[in-house]
Amino acid sequence: MKAALLDQSLKISIKEIDKPRIKKNEILVRVCSCGVCATDVKKFTGKSSTPHFPFILGHEPAGIIEEIGASVQSELNIGDRVAVAPVIVCGYCYGCQSGRVADEGMGMCKNYQVIGYSIDGAFAEYLAVPPENVYKIPDQLSFKDAALIEPVAACIHGALNAASFPPGRAVVLGAGFMGLTSLAILKILGAQVLITDILDERLETALEMGADRVVNPTKSKLDAEVLDFTRGRGADSVICAFGNKELTESGFKMLSKTGRMVLLASAAKDTMVEFNLNDLHYSHSVITGSVSYTYANFLWAMDLLAQGLIDTDKLVTNVGGLEKVEKFFKMTRDLDGLKKVVLINEE
Repeated sequence: MKAALLDQSLKISIKEIDKPRIKKNEILVRVCSCGVCATDVKKFTGKSSTPHFPFILGHEPAGIIEEIGASVQSELNIGDRVAVAPVIVCGYCYGCQSGRVADEGMGMCKNYQVIGYSIDGAFAEYLAVPPENVYKIPDQLSFKDAALIEPVAACIHGALNAASFPPGRAVVLGAGFMGLTSLAILKILGAQVLITDILDERLETALEMGADRVVNPTKSKLDAEVLDFTRGRGADSVICAFGNKELTESGFKMLSKTGRMVLLASAAKDTMVEFNLNDLHYSHSVITGSVSYTYANFLWAMDLLAQGLIDTDKLVTNVGGLEKVEKFFKMTRDLDGLKKVVLINEE
């Protein structure tokens, strides 16, 4: 089979390698699409280490079931159109057995592995996976859009952690793919949303996707804009869709009393932030991380995409074959475009 191999930092080659031989408890998926994620780019650039070289990245796949292992018991059949959830949980640690994985996300598993991160991934023609990670997708959902299920599910997880009920006024810091998707979900939940970015073209997209206000902090005073937008009381919800010290510290200052700030994006290793402990204590504010997704998030993401409630035409800016993987990584690194989807096998 053909695969896009990360041979070393900044170097991808397309090569023929052996097709996976499934174990009796696995399913073989013919990969039709896989999204490009910023996490892939961290490994591509060497900011995050890979388990080995060469390595196959890609953790947002969809495709068609080609083979089912002899001991697999499920309602899946050969020929089914499916999406693959990339996080493989162990099932026996405290997080799994206590229900925290189901309630709070796959990252609560102590021993989880991730397709395309800790084990070889989906920028290849075939992928062997556990049946528990395979979800049948609706007929009306294209493979291009099915490649968005996992990142949309991650944004759902973050938005639900941040949301106030009844819906209030939210701020999203960063209008890349994750920020714009968070905007869409917060709007579905009924919030009014202000979103920020330093790239005006991304703010234009945000307006087209229903943002109530957009702010370029290099051109306007963000703190004043937030106070005006929230009628002087601060934001009920803040989502940091880009991980760095300054953005996180500014986000905390935007919160209203009892407001919730969610750190949706990871930051560089050992990033430290500072805030006034008494401000946190007396305001009853909440600062929390959000990583991965729950089973329920994944299913809701699939439904939202199938119903056309997430505007994928605005979010997916580049589509191409395996030969485009290296180019798409570099574009993502350089903030060129939004979501890129690699189409591998024809439907």
